[in-house]
Amino acid sequence: MSSLRASVRIVLLGTGTSVGKTWVACELLKELRRRSLSAIGLKPVESGVTDVTTGDAADLARLSARPPSPPPYRLREPLSPHLAARRESRSIEAEQILTYVRSHESSSPTEPPGVVVVETAGGLFSPLDASFTNWDVACSLDPARWVLVAPDSLGVLHDVTATLAASTAREPDASTGTNAAELQRLGLIARPFSLARNDPAGISTLVDALLATRAPD
Repeated sequence: MSSLRASVRIVLLGTGTSVGKTWVACELLKELRRRSLSAIGLKPVESGVTDVTTGDAADLARLSARPPSPPPYRLREPLSPHLAARRESRSIEAEQILTYVRSHESSSPTEPPGVVVVETAGGLFSPLDASFTNWDVACSLDPARWVLVAPDSLGVLHDVTATLAASTAREPDASTGTNAAELQRLGLIARPFSLARNDPAGISTLVDALLATRAPD
């Protein structure tokens, strides 16, 4: 019997596409079910699928304790999800992915908590839209247990190293938010700008400053 006290999220990430995420997800679901845990497998975003009975999401659904609802983004063309969505005049939204995952987590006192296995589409930094990637989706799904899947083949040392280095570089640390002012205080930079991602106001301010200090024609 399950000893879980709350639902657990497991997010499967990859160093690239076709690295074995679906196989790992299926094996996890089999083992979780073997342990009598209520496990559900989800793939919210998938491209290259035209039939509800085929594809990675369908494979995960067949191994789930109960049938999950249809994925919010089942895209026809076998392209990067952001391109496949664009071809269908759609946009992929992180909030809708989070809502979809939450809808499969137990919130009933009469239903035992279980495990939700979420498989992402492509590599960790594969774009899902112009403004976010699988990394952003994984962050929005926290708290969760992340599993990075990589192929046991030549080149994997580089792929894992590069993926981990890129993800570490995106994480804030104790200095985040203080560095611009400190660079100026130390006299290293006269007028530093600290820009957050998706910060049009900050970019606008930077452009104003660049134009104001432009050399005369």
